[in-house]
Amino acid sequence: MRLRQICLVAQDLEPTLKTLETLFDSPVIFRDPGVAHFGLENGLIMTGGDFLEVVSPLPGHTDTAAGRFLARHGNGFYMLILQCETAAPITAHIQSCGVRTIFSHIDDDIHATHFHPNDFGGAIVSVDSMGHDDWQSPQAYWRWANWPSETTDPTDISGTNTSVGALAGLQFAASDPTALCAHWSTLLQRPATSSTLSLDAAQFNFALHTVSQPRVTHVRLHAGRDAASDIRARATQLGLPTDDDGVHFCGVTWQF
Repeated sequence: MRLRQICLVAQDLEPTLKTLETLFDSPVIFRDPGVAHFGLENGLIMTGGDFLEVVSPLPGHTDTAAGRFLARHGNGFYMLILQCETAAPITAHIQSCGVRTIFSHIDDDIHATHFHPNDFGGAIVSVDSMGHDDWQSPQAYWRWANWPSETTDPTDISGTNTSVGALAGLQFAASDPTALCAHWSTLLQRPATSSTLSLDAAQFNFALHTVSQPRVTHVRLHAGRDAASDIRARATQLGLPTDDDGVHFCGVTWQF
């Protein structure tokens, strides 16, 4: 199981995407017209074969899940998508634990299910499989980014040839991080310590914070072509706050 895509929600889509394009030195590669079904518009940026999505409510569509999130919390981390070889048995297990399904897409190749953030704790979670056995590859098929496209250059998507590498992990803030980590481990059937859950090539960390509800506070990326100091220099040029913890933008801290 890998962390294949994360999604942020932002009030202003284009300025947010422009900032991330500059920070990561990576362009928007896809805009999915299908998210209009949810009253949203989006853009996706590729990070070493994984994907960073930003969504915003369409004009006149504030009464959506994303719109309500913005009204309560402002810009921030919204959703994560996990990719595995076969999603159906994992989905069935999660549902058997009483976690509510909020959306599903099932056809001949794709099996994707979104789960309620209050039941998982911290974010909307989707468990997806694409019907291909190359799911661990940076070039693995990914419908939600139209990836790989006909113009994809395989030499540009390894971690060493992109400015930032693949997604390395997330940090969750929780009032009881040990319990939340154990809960995620049970649902995803992945190994965990008291504060860390392991995926293929990524980790979720759970940290103690005084919060009313769990939330994702940090996004980590593997090393890519550029040194962390180069990325932080771009952050400074953009006027983004930086400190020893990382670069702060769109409600999360980015660590390289």
